[in-house]
Amino acid sequence: MRVSLALATVGVATVVLGVGCGTHRTASAAPKPTAKPGLLFGLGPEADSARRNALVRQAPVRMLTSWFNSPNDLSWMRSWRPTVVQPAYKKGFALHLIVWDGGSEGQLETPYGQACGRAYALSDRFLSDMRALARVFAGRPGDRLYVTLFAEFQTYPCKDNAWSPDAATTAYYEKLKDQYRSALDIFHTEAPNALVSLGWGGWQASYDTPAIGGGRSLFPHFADVMHASGFQSFQSLESPTAVRDAKAMTRALRPYGPVMLAFYKPLGPSPAAVETQLRSFLSASNLKTLRAEGLFALSFMDTTFLHDRAVLGLTAAAVKRSACAPCLAP
Repeated sequence: MRVSLALATVGVATVVLGVGCGTHRTASAAPKPTAKPGLLFGLGPEADSARRNALVRQAPVRMLTSWFNSPNDLSWMRSWRPTVVQPAYKKGFALHLIVWDGGSEGQLETPYGQACGRAYALSDRFLSDMRALARVFAGRPGDRLYVTLFAEFQTYPCKDNAWSPDAATTAYYEKLKDQYRSALDIFHTEAPNALVSLGWGGWQASYDTPAIGGGRSLFPHFADVMHASGFQSFQSLESPTAVRDAKAMTRALRPYGPVMLAFYKPLGPSPAAVETQLRSFLSASNLKTLRAEGLFALSFMDTTFLHDRAVLGLTAAAVKRSACAPCLAP
């Protein structure tokens, strides 16, 4: 079962600030900092509001998450550089920008033939907007910006989750990869502190349909752009199989680089149900396994599930127990 952003309530654009966990590279004569093995934790849905949340005050959440959901978000994101971005970097946070295209699907012309899918991601305007975003979120050397491009991109073509159910889908994915490469270059030029990833839906590793390049057979078709990326990312949104799927996705993506769970939100119609989900997903054993498999960061999608005091306490305790210290770039 998959739950995508198209079925979830997502706020306006959000930015994640964070740093990774790992071994810091230093000159041979300099001492290496001691890093506690663990995860970098982040929180959305917007950097400014997440920074003030009780979870950030109570636990070592060092990444703030923000969403770019449409070109309209640039109207207010442009003002963030002096008021949100630079102050966050100065306080030691890293930023993570999640870019999602939730637009309508239709017929499109591409160099690879007729395609069918969401238009904005394939447009020239998309690349122009990415240049503007990169300039907003650019930091100094040592500041860390993570970018997850095309969140749940497997849902962008008219036919989801497979490379070749028809020629229009293959053409769409080929053009999407071109756009990804161009956006990658833009961020590296305008924001040299940025690491960029492709945003997988977290259900992809749970099945396989090799005949059409679906399920796990879709990964090899994006191996070229994943190898060019700074890290890998996937989501887990209100899924009853979150524990199983997160392990499968981390194992599938780890050969291409360090892995981030870019946005996680538990499933539950009540605080008690949410607490049950979180006890399983945030257990010490599960997070230790994910870290061993190659996960370096986990960002909570938003704060809506944290309104219950018991849930907030459980989440804060898990972050304190499993956070890296210090958190260093992967």
